Amino acid sequence: MQYAAVRSTATGAPFRAITVRDTIVQLTLSPFLLLHSIKMARLMVPEENSGEHDGLTDHISKEMNELNLIRCQKIPKQPGADWRSLPDEKVTFITHGCPVDWASGRFDTMVPANTAKRHNQWKGLFGRLDWEGNFPTSITDPQPMGKVGMCFHPDQDRLVSVRECARSQGFPDSYKFSGNIQHKHRQIGNAVPPPLAFALGRKLKEAVGK
Repeated sequence: MQYAAVRSTATGAPFRAITVRDTIVQLTLSPFLLLHSIKMARLMVPEENSGEHDGLTDHISKEMNELNLIRCQKIPKQPGADWRSLPDEKVTFITHGCPVDWASGRFDTMVPANTAKRHNQWKGLFGRLDWEGNFPTSITDPQPMGKVGMCFHPDQDRLVSVRECARSQGFPDSYKFSGNIQHKHRQIGNAVPPPLAFALGRKLKEAVGK
């Protein structure tokens, strides 16, 4: 199959669809450190780095608790993988301030509690993005248990970063967001994508000028 740009949109879209790969493949794991603490296992950058490297800002991910990180690591790195791919087993993990005690440790199931039978199997819950697919929706709060779309990176064990979400909405890398990581995700998720705003404005200008 071959794609080519056209000057008119009368018979369809002028360009091929932009995939997840097109959007975020350039953003690597380099600024991330996987930090294991007793209470939380989280993905974040060093404080002195703050997600900024080579002029890029906000390439930072929300933290996950230990259980959700383990679940994320168990989700296959393949298209369509989500919570339904998790093994039906229990895991043991520790709580803050307590030594590891496997005999009396806290247990939880790998498969999260759900009402899948009543909700179309909660497709996409704990889901990975597909490199050759697209971002199914814009979200204001990426989280594994969120029921609004897939939010795990296609081949890294983490949530999508602020900058990756911004790219999915068409924001240029030069655009800076304000506030903490939650505020930045909310700004991105609630925004009209800049390319869409530009296209609408251009057509409105053409209509007014006629």
